[in-house]
Amino acid sequence: MEHESMTCCLRKFFVELNIFETDTTDERQKHLQRWLTRLYISVLSLAMIILAAYTITNVSARQIEIPNPSLSTYLELCNNHENMKCPCTQISANYQGFVQLSSIFHQVCASDLISPEWIKFLFDNNKTIVRYAADFRATASIQFQALQELCQLSFTVVQDSIEGFYTNELISGELLSENLFKAQLKADIARFQMSTISDFRRALTFMRSFTFSNALIPAIETAYTFLVYVDDSGAVYPW
Repeated sequence: MEHESMTCCLRKFFVELNIFETDTTDERQKHLQRWLTRLYISVLSLAMIILAAYTITNVSARQIEIPNPSLSTYLELCNNHENMKCPCTQISANYQGFVQLSSIFHQVCASDLISPEWIKFLFDNNKTIVRYAADFRATASIQFQALQELCQLSFTVVQDSIEGFYTNELISGELLSENLFKAQLKADIARFQMSTISDFRRALTFMRSFTFSNALIPAIETAYTFLVYVDDSGAVYPW
């Protein structure tokens, strides 16, 4: 009997539990307050259960420091861990230390066509001057000399650009991933190629502008051609 009495008391306590208890005598209001009390207790209990489960299952994070790791160790750690940082003791490095650039020129710039021997062979001081200017033999040596200078200009511009690229620095406070490093290097090399082309065009444009603006006349006198017309009477007129 005592057990049943205690059970009835507990049941009555939970049924009539009202944390919003007021002095109201309205039964409908009291009934609504009791339902809100049960809802509040249920939500609070569920939140406490979720918080307890999260606390139990949550793995505490630990910070592990590995001084001076090798590249293989770093790559292995990257594959096994997401939140990993590798700060650099030196935030900048010259490209010369890990990049090797090579240039490939047109095959004519490495052929005998621009060699001094070939140019000297084409030059004939006695015949070049008296030949008609439109005759290729009259200007062959000069044209190959011009080709030689263009090749030399390209050699100089490319070599200067490569040396300038090597002095550039890759700056990063942390070790870059392989994909990010390759993307950065690819972008820098593309920018280097574009700037090299611009430098060559600028030098070539300067040479052209200097020649035309100063009205320079070549030694073989092929810049201008003076034509005359002789009529039947022997009179000479400009053509």
